Amino acid sequence: MNKLFFQSLIFVFITSCASIPHKSLERKAQLEAEIREKVTFLGEAESFSSIENKMLAYNIPALSLAVIHQGEIEWADVYQNANFSDEQKLDASSIFQAASLSKPVTFLAALRMHSAGEIDLDKNIEDYLKDFELPQGKQTAENPVTFRNLFAHTSGITPGGYQGYAKGLVVPSDIDILRGTEGVNSPAIDVIRPPNETLAYSGGAYTLAELALQDIYNDEFSNIMRKWILEPAGMKHSEFTQPLPASKANQVAKGYVQSGDVLDGGWRNHPEQAAAGLWSNATDMAKFLIEIYNAYQGKKSIFSPSDIKSILSQERDGQVYGFILNRAGDDVSITHYGGNAGYRTGMTIDLASGNGLVYLINSDNGGALGNELLLSASQVYNWQHFKQTSVSRKQVNSSDLKQLSGEYKWNNQLNLSVEYDESNNLISLIFPNGDEYKLTPIVGDELNFIHPNTGVEVAFLMKDDFKSFTLYGQTAVKL
Repeated sequence: MNKLFFQSLIFVFITSCASIPHKSLERKAQLEAEIREKVTFLGEAESFSSIENKMLAYNIPALSLAVIHQGEIEWADVYQNANFSDEQKLDASSIFQAASLSKPVTFLAALRMHSAGEIDLDKNIEDYLKDFELPQGKQTAENPVTFRNLFAHTSGITPGGYQGYAKGLVVPSDIDILRGTEGVNSPAIDVIRPPNETLAYSGGAYTLAELALQDIYNDEFSNIMRKWILEPAGMKHSEFTQPLPASKANQVAKGYVQSGDVLDGGWRNHPEQAAAGLWSNATDMAKFLIEIYNAYQGKKSIFSPSDIKSILSQERDGQVYGFILNRAGDDVSITHYGGNAGYRTGMTIDLASGNGLVYLINSDNGGALGNELLLSASQVYNWQHFKQTSVSRKQVNSSDLKQLSGEYKWNNQLNLSVEYDESNNLISLIFPNGDEYKLTPIVGDELNFIHPNTGVEVAFLMKDDFKSFTLYGQTAVKL
């Protein structure tokens, strides 16, 4: 197909958010046309797709995308799927739920408060609370829960995320959520492990921090965040207010479930603002990442170089305050993902090169495209991170695949499902949030599989007669 024709075809589906230089347009067109998967199969020709075709294939209504090059936003756009013709036209001011990208924004705001002497990240959190008493658990006076371990996911507080609340339901208060009172769809928090002992993702920890900040400033969380992070970072379209004001409703990219149906009411409310309540878009989130990059480089920033380098030195199990930390030579990148009902999000930046990307997608199907965007941008912009994996495909007969179906308990914590698809003769790994990984058998020491989009590997163990498998280094056992 003629390149110019291809570009014109794509731009039918794009609302440009900025004027873009010619060289950047070339890279933009290349990324849009060369979407690839994480895995390449040895001896097989690699095939590419376009953003447009991927959105059609995954049944994704809209995508907000920004690419950061050498510490600046090179381009940003909003893409819409023509199959969702009833949806409103989105533009550069449109907002999506940022989901768990809310957490690092909250933490970096608190880091600024700490630097200004307004709070102490290492002080017992109970000293800041007015009307809520943290239940006595594994914390002690000598080893208390603090802002620092709340934000680092090492507080020992009950792990887990949040489902949100349908727009017709009463929105509970932070204290109700922390106590798990009637009408709340998440468990009460408790300090189930000694603080600083274990890394365990906890939305409840961020809600406790949210309450403490409101008690300190005697103000609404959205106002606190606007003052300390959104306005200083120039995130003019971003908003922590929950529920969202009616005046903002026409800016919302509504959320969609896997079937392609819109969520009841368009989206869910998240009173757990620090953990999951930010509304934003790719441009604003890119501005946030660039502030971190500038501080790391010693350039003008709302953060200090010492603060950013200090938190990066506190790596634990490959993470720093919820960011995934990746190193390649002198390069270090930070990456964070998010998922609310109807939304999938992700962002990354290399703090050495200033290269990165942000995506916000209004669909439960968005995770696959998000991973492919990161991988494809890595190829186009020659990043040091998000490289492809090469494997050899293996043939496995249907009877062997069928026997793998069932429910599994992973890491003694989560229930995972393995389902067999007879029509395509493949198995899928189903996560509790509904994400489905269709697995391809590959050559390996066990009965090995890989998810082509993400490169996630699953190995069913021969020693257990294939009734257990490993995932992310942890074992899942058939129930």
